[in-house]
Amino acid sequence: MRILIVTSAVTFVPDNYDRLICGLAKHPAVHGLIVLENRSWLIFLQGLFLVVSGIAPRFGFHLLCNFFGESMERRKAAYEIAGKKMWILPTINGPEAEAVLKMENIDLVLNSRTRYFFRKSILSKPRLGCWNIHHGLLPKQRGLMCDFWAHLEGEKFGFSVHEMTPKLDDGRLLLVQEVPTDRKDYLKSILIASELECQRVTELFDHLLKDGAPHFIPNPSDGAVYRRNPGLKEFIKLRLKGVRI
Repeated sequence: MRILIVTSAVTFVPDNYDRLICGLAKHPAVHGLIVLENRSWLIFLQGLFLVVSGIAPRFGFHLLCNFFGESMERRKAAYEIAGKKMWILPTINGPEAEAVLKMENIDLVLNSRTRYFFRKSILSKPRLGCWNIHHGLLPKQRGLMCDFWAHLEGEKFGFSVHEMTPKLDDGRLLLVQEVPTDRKDYLKSILIASELECQRVTELFDHLLKDGAPHFIPNPSDGAVYRRNPGLKEFIKLRLKGVRI
């Protein structure tokens, strides 16, 4: 079994999501890591604005820390120690990524906090397809930053792992996990979630090694709510609710 983890160079998660990314390096089914280089001046300016404006100072602070921090070195060290490979690529939808999937004979890809819609040519390359960690409780919570919207609207908060298809958050489910939080600290909530994701994804990989095939459950779209990226108005509303951000 050869599983490839795909993530972004910069996320807004405290510790840059490395509790999941580095934690999975130890799993025997994980073959390597692709890091998509998304660092740009736009991300830097967004983080700086959130800090200086006071709208979401902790959110912006973590974005800046992850932009300038040592996450890339932590990831390289974790995968080198585990004897695994690592690639830094500009996109998952380019010839470089297709070449990696083909040359390394990858069975499965796990998308972990990237914002890419995978092309059909990428989705079809691995023998077992591609899975996504979605930061909302499927089948209802679909779209972007569902964890943010759950905190804003007082809904249950968690993540799902599902099969990727050309349609957003529409593939069959592998698990749905509610995350226990006090709902008053958004960044603490997603840090707790990243630790639980590592645990639950490890269990999924263990099952694959044992049985050789995943066990899917339905993901009906009836009654689903598709979310967009929150704007400044939503960030302000979340702070006014007393949620630390």
